[in-house]
Amino acid sequence: MRQLSGLDTLFLNLETNAVPMHVGGLTLIDGRTAPEGFGFEAVKKLIESRLHLLPMYRRRLVTSPLNLDMPYWIEDPEFDIENHVRHRALPRPGNDQQLADFVCDVLSTRLDRSMPLWRIYYIEGVSGGHVALVSKIHHACIDGVSGAEIMGTLLDLTSTPRTVAPPVRPWRPEPVPSPLQLAMTTARHLMSRPGEAIRLLRDTGPALFSAGRAVLAQSRARTTAQKSKKNQPVEKGGLGVAPRTRFNTTITARRAYAYRSLSLPDVKFVKNVFGTSVNDVILGVCAEALRNYLLDKNELPERTLIASVPVSVRNKDEVGQQGNKVSMTRAALCTEIEDPVERLQAISRIMAEAKKALKAVPARRMMDWIDVPAPALLAQAARLYENFSIQDRVAPPFNLVISNVPGPPQPLFLAGARVLANYPTSIPYHGLAFNITVMSYQDNLDVGLTAHRGSVPDIKDLMDRMEAALALLKARAEEGQPPAIQQQAVTVPQRVPDLATVVHR
Repeated sequence: MRQLSGLDTLFLNLETNAVPMHVGGLTLIDGRTAPEGFGFEAVKKLIESRLHLLPMYRRRLVTSPLNLDMPYWIEDPEFDIENHVRHRALPRPGNDQQLADFVCDVLSTRLDRSMPLWRIYYIEGVSGGHVALVSKIHHACIDGVSGAEIMGTLLDLTSTPRTVAPPVRPWRPEPVPSPLQLAMTTARHLMSRPGEAIRLLRDTGPALFSAGRAVLAQSRARTTAQKSKKNQPVEKGGLGVAPRTRFNTTITARRAYAYRSLSLPDVKFVKNVFGTSVNDVILGVCAEALRNYLLDKNELPERTLIASVPVSVRNKDEVGQQGNKVSMTRAALCTEIEDPVERLQAISRIMAEAKKALKAVPARRMMDWIDVPAPALLAQAARLYENFSIQDRVAPPFNLVISNVPGPPQPLFLAGARVLANYPTSIPYHGLAFNITVMSYQDNLDVGLTAHRGSVPDIKDLMDRMEAALALLKARAEEGQPPAIQQQAVTVPQRVPDLATVVHR
């Protein structure tokens, strides 16, 4: 029996029928490269043979009495892989929109908490002779980095599936603990909670005070310096209250989804020319697409849009461990700046300061504060937030979520068939109805846009605008570049972190 962390429990308590809290992906597989015998049964058999490498796949939840303490994972005594790996087929012609609609249906329903919280659909009838895997797993089980690690466990580096050593010890299910056992354990934890809060206050208080003073001093110095320049306004793009947009509203379970691959060499070319990072360019592409999308609808706010950007705090010792080790930072997208290059450079400066602030505050220690309140209290707060539509009455802290997860640079295979792309799926929430998640794979950035359908009914248009935004930045980067430099910048391969790397670039 293993107890969940406060952050993992938070994702459970935030879940409602309107907001299923699972993440996952759409994996496209080239059926033309599939070996003889490839199919649903072969994929299911492969997953089953590697379950001992995926401990979360056989663990189910056990809640504490009255939800007063964090729940527990136990090895499910009733585990049956037939409940988790399903076979489906698209109707003809099996085009991209039909596949996206199927993903929306999968995203809109909650996982059954009486079983391990994951499911994989094997989809036939995809256009081009391809097949697809649509997966979902509760966010209480994984974050973006551990999700990439799961992908690395199920997939192989060659068309011949690797030989996986059997477990050192045979898997054994656990009995469901008795109510008395849970009550006694909960009582012990409740007694220690006040002391834990005092310790956290002692550990994080000085760092928060110091970081706050540093941020205030930097803000004052920057404002004074800019005002001292003749005819120079204060730099745009600073962080403040996020403006309200169509993304910041109460949502339902109806989902919209779009997916596409962007060129990673093009992103790196822009990065090299303008001296930014890959993550800055991704934010710049998103900012350009969002700006034009809202501008065409006459909905572009005067103030900058602000994105919530997940940042992994997983250390080397935690590689391979599932669960959540993630913090959040706010990123101004500088959408009030018209020129895309000027905007990209402003984003880069702001993100550099955000990284310094993140180092000044102990992010891992701040995560520990989530362990202090009783889960029942957090669950009730989430219900009140939804039922009273509080997100429609207060200024949003962010406008949307943008996440960038590093993936493998080499081709991958599933049961002998080549993986073409892996498009992430994520979670819209009340007040945050739009999510952009990017995962690198070979020379591509596989982009998944997940949204509340009522807020973003034309999500494919936003995907088109992201592709156009990257093309525009690339064209601006090519201006004035000698042909030799252009060719070198585009074709020279650069190292991409492997699946276990803990980096949000």
